[in-house]
Amino acid sequence: MNLQQIINEADLLVPNEVPISDKVMWLNALNQDFFNVVKIPRVISLNPLVDQATYTLSAEVRLKNIDLLTVGLIKYKELLPIAPNPLQNTYTFDDSTYTLTLRPAPYSSGLQGVLRYSRIATTNFTPSDLSAVPEAPEEYHWSFIPGLASFLASAVDDDVKSSRYEAQYKTAWNKAAQNYVGSVAQ
Repeated sequence: MNLQQIINEADLLVPNEVPISDKVMWLNALNQDFFNVVKIPRVISLNPLVDQATYTLSAEVRLKNIDLLTVGLIKYKELLPIAPNPLQNTYTFDDSTYTLTLRPAPYSSGLQGVLRYSRIATTNFTPSDLSAVPEAPEEYHWSFIPGLASFLASAVDDDVKSSRYEAQYKTAWNKAAQNYVGSVAQ
């Protein structure tokens, strides 16, 4: 489903005079929130080089979404400022530069590295392109209809409808999260 189809369906559920720009703003929020609830795993293969500590990764990676990092047989843990990690292999990730830093740097070239993280939304929808689609898997696009309807109902002061539609899309997202939970368990 594209944004125009979602907006059309939500408008049928909640007749309104809300501007398209506000609807697109809410769809952006829903697109971001979907991935806060539903943790869809992604894996990046790293080809670390001996004594090279820093690597630039995809803009889709965020520190909070990294759940596994290994190089060869060695597992790296996040370096936390409040808890020192003496004698452990650690990593840091800078969300603004997408730079991963390994401590210590790999001791050998040719080791296979694996970084697993949860996907995030990276698209920012605009009112000028209503043919865009949510980044959620296609089978969950329908959930954006009650999601948007919930916002619209709230905007027109219909708290009963707002609560009902909010419960619908959040239930769908919680079920989606359960579908993916087994794939990120360690």
